[in-house]
Amino acid sequence: MTTIARTFPAGLLAALLVVACGGADDPSADAAPVEAPVPVDPEELVQTEVVLAPAAEEADVPAWTPELPVVPANGIRRALAAAGELEKAGRLLAAPALVPAAADDGAEAGTAEPGPPVPGALETYLGVLATEAERAEALEGVSRILAELERRGRVALAEGRFADAEHVERVIVRAKPQYEGLVAYREAVLAARRAQASVRLAEARAAANRIFRPEGEGAVAAYRDALREFADYLPAQDGLARLQARHLDRALAAAQEGRYLDSERLQAEAGRILPNSAALQDMLARIVELRQTRTEALLAQGHAAVDALDIELAERRLAEAEQVSLQAQGLDALRGRIELARHYGHFRPGQVFREPLAAGGEGPEMVVLAHGRFYMGSPDGEPGRFDNEGPRHEVGFERGFAIARNETTVAEFRAFVEATGHRSLATRRGRSTVYDERGGVMGEHARVDWRRDYAGGQAAPDLPVVHVAFEDAQAYAAWLSAQTGQRYRLPSEAEFEYALRAGRQEAWPWGDGAPTRVVGNLTGDGDQSRLKRNWANAIPGYSDGHWGPAPVRSYPAEGFGTYDLVGNVSEWVLDCWHDSYRRAPRDGSAWVNPGCSDRVVRGASWASSLDRARSAYRQSTPGDTTNARLGFRVVREL
Repeated sequence: MTTIARTFPAGLLAALLVVACGGADDPSADAAPVEAPVPVDPEELVQTEVVLAPAAEEADVPAWTPELPVVPANGIRRALAAAGELEKAGRLLAAPALVPAAADDGAEAGTAEPGPPVPGALETYLGVLATEAERAEALEGVSRILAELERRGRVALAEGRFADAEHVERVIVRAKPQYEGLVAYREAVLAARRAQASVRLAEARAAANRIFRPEGEGAVAAYRDALREFADYLPAQDGLARLQARHLDRALAAAQEGRYLDSERLQAEAGRILPNSAALQDMLARIVELRQTRTEALLAQGHAAVDALDIELAERRLAEAEQVSLQAQGLDALRGRIELARHYGHFRPGQVFREPLAAGGEGPEMVVLAHGRFYMGSPDGEPGRFDNEGPRHEVGFERGFAIARNETTVAEFRAFVEATGHRSLATRRGRSTVYDERGGVMGEHARVDWRRDYAGGQAAPDLPVVHVAFEDAQAYAAWLSAQTGQRYRLPSEAEFEYALRAGRQEAWPWGDGAPTRVVGNLTGDGDQSRLKRNWANAIPGYSDGHWGPAPVRSYPAEGFGTYDLVGNVSEWVLDCWHDSYRRAPRDGSAWVNPGCSDRVVRGASWASSLDRARSAYRQSTPGDTTNARLGFRVVREL
């Protein structure tokens, strides 16, 4: 096959090869990296001057001057077949042939250099049409190739390769001036040029750190103008992606440095640039994961601080976690533990526990009472009220405390005595006050101490210990403290009344008036001594089944999970006696004056009448008193 010899510029040939062979479509060609802008104050951005960089010079794209092959009439079939094969191979336009270099030129063996252009499919179809102008197969081939070239030209426009795109226009004009898509293609070229101008402006604004401001005049707005001109213009899309990447990188760095407000602002701005990009979603997920990991570390440190009862450190870690975390999960649990630890140490309200003793065995069973407030004392109009029960005043407990569920038993006190060799006051005196069954009165008997019951007989292990003085109760609490390493003591008067009332404000722990059910060991008209004695001031219609102290927990549990605060035996508390509550502590602590001899006894006993079973009832008792109606229980500080 021979060709018509014509001149074909080398630069144009290279451009044509790019379009024809699709080399510029390579997606691996990355844009040059752009340095992240230096952060400046937003107000400064408005005043920054924008300077456009000079436009890159572009070589003129000459008209397409193909070298058409000469196709004789008898060679049309062969030419059409060859054009079809070239079209299938993707060789749409002419390409230079590579010929071996002559050996005498000094070239290395195996090298080649460009030779005369080899016609492509389009030139071959045009060669057929030059011989037979209405050949249908050739006309259809030309149309197919021009449509493909138009497609490639639009890709070149989208990528900003204007020389390649304009060369396509030159090919179309030369090959088929009446091509139906030519007008629309030329309009696309003009639109892409306008988009190019907008991108230049956007890049200048970005270099001046004018990303969003002034409103509608920042780099983002210019890039979007470019996309409105040419929807698929890749330099504009890439520019927006680069701007977003800068914001996202700065957002990540801010999160890593703990500047979460800055990070969130930058994330929001990145979302304004490209709202639904995969990069945005990926980075947001990464920052969330980073913050969640940091949150979990802070929460773990906070919980460890709570375990060590370092509330201040735990609160600091919680505050840090609140700044870091994007959700409440985990925060509430730590906050709740801190709140519990602040008020209850390692415990929780209502919890029942016993602590091991160093000498073996366990201490008394304790129940944790919630911190709170209550009104202590009796109101002026309460029936049976004594003046020493007022003025009624509010008491608030900032911390909870644990109180023994029942009075200290004979068995528990025995363990203390055997472990320490303690000699109680009654033991040293050799006497205490018991109930005289024959005379029906209380009287002092010899050889009576904590080992005896209310009548002077051998006390059962599960009875509340009686015949103990204030100092004996104090000694037992001090021993528990030494054995457990915790702070045990007698309850304050306020703590006792708080536990006895159990949230109620009526005159009696069970409500108003005489009890309608058995609530504790009190003086009922159904009670009788072994000699058939009855109480003179008995509660009508009441029978608790015991004359004298009952084994602990013989009656229903009270409101806060305690037993026998209502009756059984009266109990020592820490406070010194004061004949009113004027100047009494409002925080629930004991009101103690150094060297006081008279202490407060609270709670009814098995020999108490109804008026003395009121929640506010209190009595003054010398600290060296020992008798069959008086025992004690302990409190454990939390």
